[in-house]
Amino acid sequence: MPKVWNILKNYIQKERLMTVSNILVMGVTFLLLGIFIEVVVLSQTMLKYLEDQAQITVFFKDEFGEDKIIPFKDSLLSDDRISEVTYISKEEALKIFKDINQDQPVLLESISASVLPASLEIKTKKITDLEGLTNELQSKEGVEEVRFYKDVIQKFKSVSNAVYIVGFILVIMFFLISYSVIISSLRTAIDSRGQELEVMRLVGAKDSYMTKPFMYQGVFFSAVSSFLSSIVIFILGFVESKLGVFSRGLSFGFLPKVFMNPVIFSLILAFILILSGFVLGYFGSKAAVKKYLKY
Repeated sequence: MPKVWNILKNYIQKERLMTVSNILVMGVTFLLLGIFIEVVVLSQTMLKYLEDQAQITVFFKDEFGEDKIIPFKDSLLSDDRISEVTYISKEEALKIFKDINQDQPVLLESISASVLPASLEIKTKKITDLEGLTNELQSKEGVEEVRFYKDVIQKFKSVSNAVYIVGFILVIMFFLISYSVIISSLRTAIDSRGQELEVMRLVGAKDSYMTKPFMYQGVFFSAVSSFLSSIVIFILGFVESKLGVFSRGLSFGFLPKVFMNPVIFSLILAFILILSGFVLGYFGSKAAVKKYLKY
């Protein structure tokens, strides 16, 4: 084992430029891999937050008073599709209107609570239930208008799904690029020592004796590259946590009820990248040695 590492050390000293370029190329590849995974998770998190905020707003006619709206609200709460119903009275609607338009005093002077409708804000457990519930509420007694920002939600959902698919494809591509870089770097190393390997064969050197340095070299380059990229990913996760963009944490499409702190997610992602570096380094080195030494 020490002898193998000495050979690796000698190679690094002789081929410093090649070593730095290999680590740099693979490091950037692993970093981009981690960033695209982050982007996919962030898009899924944003979609989850949007789904949680998505709601139906039901406006009532003036003659449909509070004494009728409250029982209507209670009946909606018994619907399994609905998670929350909030009543907004005319006075509360005026307060919200003033908060939004506080920089327009002329407009505020002409508005009173009597001209604003009372309403219910309804949130569903699943975003897919919003459209069907909207159609049902439009035909209810006393309802003047039902608002549901379908286009915004559907558009963001389409973008999020596209990011998920493209991200998945890019992750596979970057894995293949990393694999190719490892094989390419080892091919160069093997070609540079062609005569030496041939002499070793002639004097009866064992296969393992000749191949181990290259195996270690591939694993070393890949592991170091993935480790360096993991440090950057962890820093990004730490900054993200400090900014507090997502108060509940990051969400995952396949685990809708699970939220994870960005720092913890970055640690897990860093571990995955380092593990991937070892795995790709091992199999890439093995493939290169078999192909170019014909083992």
